[in-house]
Amino acid sequence: MKRTIHMFIFLLTAGTFILLFSCSKSSSGGGGGGGTVTPISGLFPFALNNTWNYRLKNYDTATGNVIDSTDFTLTVTGQTTANGVVYYQLKNSLNNSSLWLGNLSSTKVGSIDSVNGITYYTLFVKGTGDSTQSISSWPVNLNTSGTPCIGTEKLYAYYADTTLIDLDGTVYTNSIKNDAVIYDCSAQKNSAQIFFVQNGLGLVRYVQYVYNASGNRFLKLAWILESETLH
Repeated sequence: MKRTIHMFIFLLTAGTFILLFSCSKSSSGGGGGGGTVTPISGLFPFALNNTWNYRLKNYDTATGNVIDSTDFTLTVTGQTTANGVVYYQLKNSLNNSSLWLGNLSSTKVGSIDSVNGITYYTLFVKGTGDSTQSISSWPVNLNTSGTPCIGTEKLYAYYADTTLIDLDGTVYTNSIKNDAVIYDCSAQKNSAQIFFVQNGLGLVRYVQYVYNASGNRFLKLAWILESETLH
């Protein structure tokens, strides 16, 4: 199954909301609720009414300057059981759209969508320390100048850049970093999504880069965690 390229998680600019995680496929097919499943305690602390408050910053890729910034909140508003996993509904405060996430294990987070029937994806993996080897890859549909092209996205899960300092001075140590790098049809880097997760806290930062023809990367946008309420 080929995935259409998705450039960001929830939103590109204020007021624009799209389900945009570019995810590795773990499995696909039917599946659904039924029976009682015990939620897994993992990297993300999923519980009803948990909230994460973020600052979204959009950058000018030519100058590196901030174009604009917007505050938004993700809130856990519901849950369902699918394929033996409890998935939680995260709603965005801007327009009430949703993303479904669940802890597949103590070291892996998954998501589901229903664009073409229910499909299950691996979203984030606690890595082993090797930043040079991808742990998963999958094809993506890239449209360059209207011409279809099948590129490759590779997931790198490892410990690196593990100390983050937020806008308010909050320090996140031992953060877990994942890179999802998209390569075009010529095997050149097209874009990259970088995720930082704090075990038991969830996503503390998300960054997106784009690459030029020379292989240089430029910051496009970032999410920065400002506060959270966990139950």
